[in-house]
Amino acid sequence: MKLRIIGCAGGYPLGENGTSSYLLSSTAEDYHVLIDAGSGSALAIEKYLDVNALDAVLVSHDHPDHVADLGIFQHLFLLKKPAPKKTPIPIYHYPDSEFAKLLADDGSSLAKPYQPKEVLHLGPFDVTFVRTVHPLECYAMRFEERETGKVIVYTADSGWSEAMIPFANEADLLVADCNFSNEMGRNDKHFTAEEVAKLANEAKVKALVPTHLPPQADQALIISQVVRDLNSSITLLEAYPGAVYEV
Repeated sequence: MKLRIIGCAGGYPLGENGTSSYLLSSTAEDYHVLIDAGSGSALAIEKYLDVNALDAVLVSHDHPDHVADLGIFQHLFLLKKPAPKKTPIPIYHYPDSEFAKLLADDGSSLAKPYQPKEVLHLGPFDVTFVRTVHPLECYAMRFEERETGKVIVYTADSGWSEAMIPFANEADLLVADCNFSNEMGRNDKHFTAEEVAKLANEAKVKALVPTHLPPQADQALIISQVVRDLNSSITLLEAYPGAVYEV
């Protein structure tokens, strides 16, 4: 399967880099899921895929840098021609999402709660969830493609969580919130660089993408701190708009 970054800035967009949004496509490239819909994603996705070719949208939590363009996607599904071939397009959210109450019910898309303790069967993917450590209720997601057995884990936003280690176990690709340098220390908002490396090491993942780096942060410092602690057997990949990772 293939994961493409639409936007990966933490907190707010800068230049061509919008906030959290990822496009997951099946190995056969016949099923496409948008993971989070941060600021700028509704415009940027058109560089890579006709928005009306999406099969589903999946949202981790309600913070604006993850849902800012969600309503705009609904407008696109309703108004952009040609219309989506598969309607209504499901927009999956956690059960207590407040933002979901703002979504329109217009027939082109449909807000649907996922159940965090249950497997979500989404096209060719089986999706499982674990709650993260974050001020707002938020869920990490583990995608397993049934045909290939390949696994991609997206941490969404989280501070250190022991539960994330078995959740990410032996993932082919770990896309990890890496918002802070080590100087921040343990907190209940986001991973630090050393925590991201620790998670990747203990989960024995094959490849790691540190993401959600804030535009104002010393990003070179954060990545150097990840490199210092990361096992040499793990491939470190760079996050930037348009980056594509295949597993």
